[in-house]
Amino acid sequence: MKNKITFISIIYCLSSISIYFIDFESIVKNNSEYIIHILNFFSSIRFDFLLFENELEIPLAEEGGYRIIPLNTIIFTIILLIGSLLYFISKEKKTRLLRLSMLFFFIAKSVHLFFLLVNITESIRTYPFLTLYYIFIDIFWLFLTYKALVYLNSLKELIPVEIEATKSEIKTNSTERVSAREIMNQSLENKKVKQIPFEKASLGNRILNYLLDTFFVILIFSPYIFGLAKSREYRDSINELGSEIGENVVFLLFIAIARVIYYLLSEGIFHVSPAKALTETKVLSTSEQKLNFTTIAGRTFIRLIPFEAFSFFGKNGWHDELSNTTVVKNKQEENTKIFSILFLLAIFIASIINGIWDKI
Repeated sequence: MKNKITFISIIYCLSSISIYFIDFESIVKNNSEYIIHILNFFSSIRFDFLLFENELEIPLAEEGGYRIIPLNTIIFTIILLIGSLLYFISKEKKTRLLRLSMLFFFIAKSVHLFFLLVNITESIRTYPFLTLYYIFIDIFWLFLTYKALVYLNSLKELIPVEIEATKSEIKTNSTERVSAREIMNQSLENKKVKQIPFEKASLGNRILNYLLDTFFVILIFSPYIFGLAKSREYRDSINELGSEIGENVVFLLFIAIARVIYYLLSEGIFHVSPAKALTETKVLSTSEQKLNFTTIAGRTFIRLIPFEAFSFFGKNGWHDELSNTTVVKNKQEENTKIFSILFLLAIFIASIINGIWDKI
């Protein structure tokens, strides 16, 4: 499986990067548009930070001509390539960047597929074959990414800790005889949560997860949020809603919806978000019931409670306490968390600054 994941990832990355250096104008002039659609099989995901479309303009040989390259997309593809190489060279020990990239890719492709299906009625009338072709591409890559993530997650082990054995206190009347079955039933009723024999994530990890996941949500969903705001179908409705409750409130509403989708696609399926993949943590159930999608859905919607993020400065956060879940640490074969985070932040901040500079 290691060789398959590495090989497919490298082929995808190299093909995806090379697409931006192909002369598509010559292909169109030669009536060979089908080549473009074939190459789009390896097209990467597109994401921006808010309205800052970070693009590089490379002059062409023709006077006045230039090629536009989405810098954020190139950065993501390079991170995926580096993560794949580290994973292979380390013999499956270094997986931070690879899991992060694949979770990022899985969420972005899922959202892209959703919008393809939303517009399928209109597009399939005009381009039936191409519509089905591009839907197949998304499903194909989603399937491969899902299989790879399931395998990569199976390599992870939690950090065990010793727990103190506790005896359940059973209140009974000394004059009454109580059967062993009644004592057992009462004990199970009183026991709402179980002790977790694994090391929990620190407050620092939790704060870092929150900040990184929020940043990733904005990166993934910005093109779709502002795309909807500019579209002819939804522009008037969004502007009308903005005039009633305020543009900032509308934006925060979109971000809230995006956060729900983000966590349902990552934690709901894999029990780990992109930020948690980077910090080597995961969600675990604290009840006797096995962690499932419904529990994650409840945990995710609890996040929408105002000021819920500050609840972690207490004993437990609300979306942990109310959903009977917690976040625990994975064993870390390599101590590269700080370097991975600084590496990501450095390139993304540089990318954002470049995008802001182009707007000035």
